[in-house]
Amino acid sequence: MSIVKLYDNLDALPSNLRIYGATDWATMEVQAGKREPDFTEHGVWGLDTDGDLWAVDWWYAQKETDVGTDHFIRLARMHKPIRWFNEGGTIDKAIGPSVRKEMRRKRTYVTITSLPSIEDKAIKLQSFHAMCSAGAVHFPDPRVCRWSEHVIESLVKFPAGRWDDAADVCGLIGRGLDQMVDAKLPQAKETPMLIPYTEKWLTYNERPDKPKLRFFP
Repeated sequence: MSIVKLYDNLDALPSNLRIYGATDWATMEVQAGKREPDFTEHGVWGLDTDGDLWAVDWWYAQKETDVGTDHFIRLARMHKPIRWFNEGGTIDKAIGPSVRKEMRRKRTYVTITSLPSIEDKAIKLQSFHAMCSAGAVHFPDPRVCRWSEHVIESLVKFPAGRWDDAADVCGLIGRGLDQMVDAKLPQAKETPMLIPYTEKWLTYNERPDKPKLRFFP
């Protein structure tokens, strides 16, 4: 796993990030006597003016699909992402309709983009690893953020770890990069060109309903 950059806390995030999200859905419900299910993991990311990725928020649990859907809705409502990525194929066909139905019911909308399913997990993370190698991926310091510790640990152990769901979320966001737009720098307010002694010049910065006249000796 390539090195990621750490930031102190969420207050250190750039102010004008463009927000995106990604989800790796667990396909096996939690049932007594059954094999321990995978995690459902939601990751919220920001893209800054330099094209760097910032991990903003995360949720993960071994819960039923409806619980994961509730937290997806909560994160979408809180962060208002531009787009949300998940894996297509069987998973999207099984879970997608119920997720979209819940968005309509709770009137919380986000564009969901299903990316092609890829069996080779190393290829899934190729783009994300490349960004890490370039020093373009930022996570909260794990010493102050438990979910950051969870995600980074998953990336460090990949592909040998028991759980790779967090790494899959990172792979999805990396694969979705070509559909993202970098954050824009704040535009400087332009000062209008004023011709001296014209009406606009005389009344500039005055209340339009009650302009003040300027007198000259």
